[in-house]
Amino acid sequence: MEESEIVSSSARLVALRRGCMQPLEQPDPETLRQTFDEITASTLRDFAHLPRASVGSTATRAEMETLLREPAPENGRPITEVLRQYQDDVAHWAMRPDHPRFWAFIPTAPTLVSVLGDWLCSASSFFCGAWLESAGPAQVELLVLDWFKEFLGYPTQASGVLTSGGSEANLVALVVAREGLSFEQRERAVIYLSDQRHWSVDRAAKIMGLRPDQLRPLPTDEHGRLLVGAVADAVRDDLRLGRMPWALVANAGSTNAGAVDPLDELASQCQAHQLWLHVDAAYGWTAALVPEGKDLLRGIERADSITLDPHKWFAQTFGVGCVLIRDGQRLPATFAMRPDYMRDVVPADDEVNFADRGLALTRRFSALKIWLSLKVLGVDWYRRLVQRCLCLADLAQLLLERAGCFEILHARQLSIVCFRYVPVRLAGGSDESAVDRLNEALCEELRRTGQAFLSTTRLHGRLAIRACFVNWRTTAADVEQVVELLARLGRELSFV
Repeated sequence: MEESEIVSSSARLVALRRGCMQPLEQPDPETLRQTFDEITASTLRDFAHLPRASVGSTATRAEMETLLREPAPENGRPITEVLRQYQDDVAHWAMRPDHPRFWAFIPTAPTLVSVLGDWLCSASSFFCGAWLESAGPAQVELLVLDWFKEFLGYPTQASGVLTSGGSEANLVALVVAREGLSFEQRERAVIYLSDQRHWSVDRAAKIMGLRPDQLRPLPTDEHGRLLVGAVADAVRDDLRLGRMPWALVANAGSTNAGAVDPLDELASQCQAHQLWLHVDAAYGWTAALVPEGKDLLRGIERADSITLDPHKWFAQTFGVGCVLIRDGQRLPATFAMRPDYMRDVVPADDEVNFADRGLALTRRFSALKIWLSLKVLGVDWYRRLVQRCLCLADLAQLLLERAGCFEILHARQLSIVCFRYVPVRLAGGSDESAVDRLNEALCEELRRTGQAFLSTTRLHGRLAIRACFVNWRTTAADVEQVVELLARLGRELSFV
């Protein structure tokens, strides 16, 4: 190297060192400390005030564009200003699924312990895809999965993985189920579904490249439960047509009405016809903690795979689902890969790389909030949560029946009650479309009050209002308030 080149290289070395001597700037420690204190205080105020607050607000796209549209800022602003805008222009325009009178869809109601676990997870930034980088977090996830298996009576040799939610869990389960089929068999494979299935199963099938004709919906009874006899009939028909019966997806707590399919009988059918049995228990799995639910879920322990969703009825923050696979080796057999850039993290025989068990390589320490919650609150707290929600649903149904102006369309299943408002002038089914329009207007008017939020669905062709109870905050007074409010709003709308 010429002397001039050496001098130039040395100067560049000095310049590079000087340019990277300090980390990039952040808000100073005192500002951050004050901000953390403000966020903590705000969270605690919200925790105490939520039952008396509005269930939330919504806005049009145009309104939100007016509030938030701006070019990406070239320079930062004080964090206190940004947080103020978040409160005024973002958080204000959202519904609160954790509100004690938010009974729409299947909501969430995380405890502050789970929130704290989520905060610790984000703050620690552990990479939970490989054992080498996260032995402690991986062991916690294994422990949480073992606890879930114990709750459900699932075999100890089963394996599992935490996912982003039930949709990802359903996809993982079906991909594992398909892995044992040859490519020729995959072209002929048929999956049997309840007509009350969750839409994520159809989406999983689409992602997997299944044709629409490979999905075979089967009928349900008046309670929304899969008809066992329909399985044998469908298998016989498909075999005659040269198709390959492959898998069955059953519900353990349907989103529409909380229906639990006859799992034990379906497991026997699947065994007889060599079908993979996947149970979508995203909502209903927690019921296994109490005697009534354990009886309803009898047979779930025979499933080949199960989807769970702790951020539904297990008081966790959003972003954590779970899939369990009976034959534990099938998960890594399906997903494990060893690219060159991962050669340093090959696990020992008794270690687990959770990246080998699912779709994601980069994984959060989602098990932390579940582990923390169970350690702090105990299983008994969750057992009482389930029993409380069953009682709240029973109370709601009884009050609706006694009000005299509501029709129960589906009696309480798990913690869901489906009903509709029927004024005297529309009783007897003389004008079903008018009853539907009235109940749609009733739900919309209820949301406008800010006092509660219930969603609608269709059951046997009729519009139904759903009340789903999973919230540890909800009280008997909340139920009485909402039923009285619905009756009053219904009367007012009936005379419009």
